[in-house]
This record gives sequence, structure tokens and C-alpha cells, in this order.
Amino acid sequence: GGIPRIWIYDLATKNLERLEFDEPAHDVGMGAQYEFNTTSIAVGYDSLVTPLQTIEISLSLPSVDRKVLKAKVVPGYEKELYGCDRLHVRSRDGTTDIPISVVYRKDVMDKVKAGERVPIHLYGYGSYGSCCEADFSSTRLPLLERGMIYVIAHVRGGGEMGRSWYEEPNGAKYLCKKNTFFDFCDVAKFLVDNWTTSSMLSCEGRSAGGLLIGASINLEPELFRVAILGVPFVDVVCTMVDASIPLTAGEWVEWGNPNEEKFFQYMME
Repeated sequence: GGIPRIWIYDLATKNLERLEFDEPAHDVGMGAQYEFNTTSIAVGYDSLVTPLQTIEISLSLPSVDRKVLKAKVVPGYEKELYGCDRLHVRSRDGTTDIPISVVYRKDVMDKVKAGERVPIHLYGYGSYGSCCEADFSSTRLPLLERGMIYVIAHVRGGGEMGRSWYEEPNGAKYLCKKNTFFDFCDVAKFLVDNWTTSSMLSCEGRSAGGLLIGASINLEPELFRVAILGVPFVDVVCTMVDASIPLTAGEWVEWGNPNEEKFFQYMME
């Protein structure tokens, strides 16, 4: 489902074991491990509801022998009030499942389960093969405290589901870039059909994510009430056609060169 993973391989027994964590939407990774002959490793872990932790994990009993060495303190935060999920939304092509990460106050999700519609904020990026991980952010808390659900759409163009999630022909690069926008709109439709209404749905993206938002609200403006575009890349053709602008030529490997007819026509669509 596009979640980062750590595996432990025992050279003596040839046993390969994946580290598992209880929370469905999380981020985990390893920093530098300076001791080769060791019985444990330190990993960084956080989730949509758990602030960043450094956890010592035994190499012999990795599933049970764990100790939190350090944890980020967020003043006033009560973790037990919140929940998170990792779900999938079927895209319009009928075959692609788009991962979404969801964080919420548990009492708000109870309202949804009872049939009530609640406000939702939808975030996306979907470019350069970059992953939007399900990590903790204290800046989301004011939204959650006001009864909103926060959703991250892991749309194609990112790298969450591997290289094919990014590259042609089924990803979202060059002449299949529209898949990024279609995926985002399909997630929005799922939310409107099940949890919210278009009058209570906001969306946000920054930089290349601003391009995503700009395209999505033009494709299906009826889905969204509010759109936030942070430092958006929205004047694509005029910017990319001029090689004298700093950084432009380097960006052709991501978007295509609009001086070539096939890319120009696709961008203008």
C-alpha cells in the first residue's frame, strides 16, 4: 500500500522478517548505524497520530523487543483522541487503486459512520516521483480540532507505489500527466459520495502540487469549495517554452519540452 518498510535479514538462518507497526498509516526509516557488530538498531518512526520517535529494536526479537529512546513532545496533544487509516480509492480507469491516508478525531469519524457529513481538507502533490509520507504534523491539529478530516491523496506522479506509479505508460509523467489530476478528482468524488459534500471540501497543494490543484479545479470545479495553491507552478507552457529562464531546461525531463509539438499539444489540452 505504499508504506515505507524495513526488513531484517539474518545472515546465519537466512530468515527475512519485515518490521510491523500497529498504526495503518505511518512512516518509518533508518538513519546511519555506526556500529556493525550490534544486537539492535535505531529507527525513526512517526504516523499521522504519533509524533516522531526513535525506537531501539532488537535484531533477534524485532517484533517484541522494542524501546522508545526519544519522542517528540507536542504540548497539549492527546493522542488517544485521534485515529488514522490507510484506504484505497478506485480510479476512473477501473483498475488502479489510489492510496489515501486519513487522520481525524475519533468523535468526528463516529459522526461519519452514523451518516453525518463533515468538512474535509484534501492534500496532494504527485510529481517528480516524490512520496508524500503519512507522517505527523502539528499544523494539522487546528483543523482536526475544528471537526475536519485531513486526507492525503497519494496520486500517480509520486513514488509511493514504485517507479511505475511515476513513469509512462501507466504513471503520470510526460504524456500521461493527466493521471495525476484524474486521480485527485477521483479521490475527491469518493469523499463527496461517502463522507462530505462539495460545499465542505477544500483542497491544497504547493509548487507542483499547486499545478495539481489548478488543473483539478478547472477539470471539475463543482467538487471543491476552497482551493489553496501555495507557490503554484501553473503557467507551464509559457514558462517551459523559454529556455533562457533559469532552471527551465532542467525541468523538461519532468514535464516534457513544449517546443516539441507532442508535448505542446498535450499541455494545451
